[in-house]
Amino acid sequence: MSASPTLRVDLVTGRRVLVAPSRRGSPRDFGAIPVARDATACPFCPGREDLTSVTRDERRDDEGVWLTRAFANLFPMVREGAAVTAGHAPVAEERAAVGDHEVLVETPAHGIDLAELSDRHAHAVFDLYRARLAVMAARDDARAVLMFKNRGPRSGASLLHAHGQVLSLPVTPPGVRRRDLRARRHFEAHGRGTLAEARDRELDARVRIVDETEHFAVYCPFAPHRSFETWIVPKAPSASFARLDDARLDALVPLFQRTLRRVLRATDNADYNVVVRSPALRHWSAPWALWNLEILPRRGGDAGFELSSEMQCVLTPPEECAEALRAL
Repeated sequence: MSASPTLRVDLVTGRRVLVAPSRRGSPRDFGAIPVARDATACPFCPGREDLTSVTRDERRDDEGVWLTRAFANLFPMVREGAAVTAGHAPVAEERAAVGDHEVLVETPAHGIDLAELSDRHAHAVFDLYRARLAVMAARDDARAVLMFKNRGPRSGASLLHAHGQVLSLPVTPPGVRRRDLRARRHFEAHGRGTLAEARDRELDARVRIVDETEHFAVYCPFAPHRSFETWIVPKAPSASFARLDDARLDALVPLFQRTLRRVLRATDNADYNVVVRSPALRHWSAPWALWNLEILPRRGGDAGFELSSEMQCVLTPPEECAEALRAL
């Protein structure tokens, strides 16, 4: 077994880093030259379930065939019983990265993307994500829970077969802490959190709005990380996707599907990430707590400017992106 994952803090920058040697050796379809693994060798295809860990949860169709299944990641970023390994000389803080990390295979069909699934199938996928995120949040050692999907090599995906991941962390990541602090301070000053404020300003301005339903607003954020970055934000107070009720889940799925299809058409089927953001667990009862879902197209990695400045350079203004998405 490889060394346990640890959380380290850099003495110079204060940056917190997850060191996960347990990720080494994970199967890959994408290397220096992307080569798609065929279905006969894919560990996520039906009939090859023995290549993954035991199914923890699943959703099946009317004939009893699994549509989507969840299981422990064989190459986890965090791990049960993780411990700090002796034998090196730490120069700053280090602690064990204890938690759980699951893979959710979204379809039995090899090479089919989430955007291509029917609304009924996608509903099963989102229902399973909701359930597994709730399980992660219930862990005694969890301080934050993450849910994300990587599609394509530029997004960080290692396998072609459509899947996402959920995991718990024993600490609050710096990005989550930063967002929470801004939201709390904004609430104390103005009576509502930053995400609710941004959502309502976008709905009032109507410039960057892509879509809107009774329960959700869809827009390109004012200061995006990527061109055609698109957010889906609930209208009602809701701290986490894990707490989304059935009626709003029913409303979210077709909205997400058509939004993702719009983004893929506008970006010529670019690789992408889907990220579901929630506050740290200890803030889920806070009046400013609100989750959101982000679709992030990926056409290339960070370059010298981004690495040296820790800023993003976006080539297409969000106003133009929203106009293009609305037209699709």
